[in-house]
Amino acid sequence: MAGTKMTLRRYGGGEFQYWEEQEIIVDEKYLALERGLFLHLDHEYRMGTKQLDVYFNGAHLLEGGGYEEIDSTTIRLDLGKYQGDTPYAGQTVQLQVGDEILIRTWKSEYRQGNDNIDGLRFLALEKEVHKARQYKDGHSPFNSLDERLDSIERRAESKTMVFVLSRVFDGIAKLVMRFPYEGDITEVYASTSREGIADTAFQIEKCSQESYDSATPVWESIFHTNLVVDGDERSSRTSSRPYAVSVPRINKDDHFRVNVVERGEGIEGVTIELVIRLR
Repeated sequence: MAGTKMTLRRYGGGEFQYWEEQEIIVDEKYLALERGLFLHLDHEYRMGTKQLDVYFNGAHLLEGGGYEEIDSTTIRLDLGKYQGDTPYAGQTVQLQVGDEILIRTWKSEYRQGNDNIDGLRFLALEKEVHKARQYKDGHSPFNSLDERLDSIERRAESKTMVFVLSRVFDGIAKLVMRFPYEGDITEVYASTSREGIADTAFQIEKCSQESYDSATPVWESIFHTNLVVDGDERSSRTSSRPYAVSVPRINKDDHFRVNVVERGEGIEGVTIELVIRLR
């Protein structure tokens, strides 16, 4: 009987149900395999979907009571314990020569035109799609693959410009940085390894390549409201004076510098990040 397949038609929806059977007749050769109550299935199933009918010597066993699902090709029988006046009383019932086990694995197929889709493979595909909607394992999935792809595209289309000031002085920092793309500033963030006792405010200034190469470069602040790290705080995220960008547009090869317009005593190790979405 092993491998017998029967197809049953369900009305509507183009869905078909069939089962595949596996029969195990316990003999000395089978017991010599030393599998105990673990049964290896010839036909894969999906755990937790009630795909299996398991019969032991004609008795229908229930999942969670008569057997336990281990993995997609393995179950473990739970036949209870020996009862009554016997040397085995209280011990787990084991398989014996002559026991018969019948396992029926139910499956579905969905017909579309001339093609059939196996229900098990459909569920596996559904699981893969769910995983594809996640950024990392353990993260909540995006609502759709479109949203996930949009997120990937945004990551690919954004770059971050980073200024590092190990020591912080009043005025214009010596570091100047060129940005070789066109884009728009979407976020600015500052953090510090050691907080100051008072607020520290930064301007980010920019000028064009042509102006930078001239005798008197013209710099303009990108902010309407400066970027601030409050006293006794570690980042601009907690600032009571949120920044506002007035000049978000960046042209190719614009140059940038940092101007410290307020400095809280003791501040050190400042990192400023500009996130830019490319055009």
